[in-house]
Amino acid sequence: MVDYRAAVRDALHRLEAIVRGMEYFGSKPGTPKEECLKAVRSCRIYIGIFAMRYGSIDPESGKSMTHVEYEEACKLKLPALIYLIDEQKQPVLPKFVETGESAERLRSLKEELKKKYTVSFFTSPEDLAKRVAQDLPPLLQQSGVAVSSEAVPPAVEDVKALMEKFTARPRKHAGKELIIDVEVGDGLEGVDLDECGAFGLRRGDAITRRVKVAVLGTSPKLIAAGEMADWLEGVPKGTKAKVKARLLFGESFDTRYDEANMPYDVAVVHTGLNLISVIEEHRVQESPKATQ
Repeated sequence: MVDYRAAVRDALHRLEAIVRGMEYFGSKPGTPKEECLKAVRSCRIYIGIFAMRYGSIDPESGKSMTHVEYEEACKLKLPALIYLIDEQKQPVLPKFVETGESAERLRSLKEELKKKYTVSFFTSPEDLAKRVAQDLPPLLQQSGVAVSSEAVPPAVEDVKALMEKFTARPRKHAGKELIIDVEVGDGLEGVDLDECGAFGLRRGDAITRRVKVAVLGTSPKLIAAGEMADWLEGVPKGTKAKVKARLLFGESFDTRYDEANMPYDVAVVHTGLNLISVIEEHRVQESPKATQ
């Protein structure tokens, strides 16, 4: 992950953030675990980048140093941004892919992350750096840190223009993000298994709900999982909010049969809007229920 970490480090430096990473450690008096935990404790925000290696094992806990750092960040309740490599779109050399027990531990850790957080999937180092540069400023501001507008990259393209491009070429524009004003409507449903598989969402957790988007002149469905699904599930109808959403594209395959009753697969395209974060909201007051 050298190139990926370097790209993120450069993006963080442009935001004038102080970065705590092992590449800065040099010689230290403590053990690697002690120094890793000390670094986490000195931070105000945790950024987790997870690819295909579980990492060096801490002999005391049997967990990787990366896993230990993550658990310390959870213990400290640090705000977290979690990024997972897109295993469907980003090739990785075999020597960088974990196997055996470590691979299973990594898979389990990723499942925990996807359940607990709204994660982002990255491809190239540039893609990862761009995502971090867009996601971090709002989190810094929520933590009371002033962020210069000059340091923040343009957040999104013009919403209408981007949606027109996405409708025409969803594969190319998938992953791009937009900020929209929505009014929450009805239609709370679970995301079906084919769409969960196509979008890489956790089955049984992802939901959709209709929202009105005035700038688009339509009422699309927002897709959410984890904490964002909790918000979408519980927010009253009529609530107005400014949200960040990501364009989704994926494929599933439907088995059909020809005239000779021979099976063949047909690709089914899925697109959607994935709710990433709620920037601000104005909830309506729910009417009290009448009693007799």
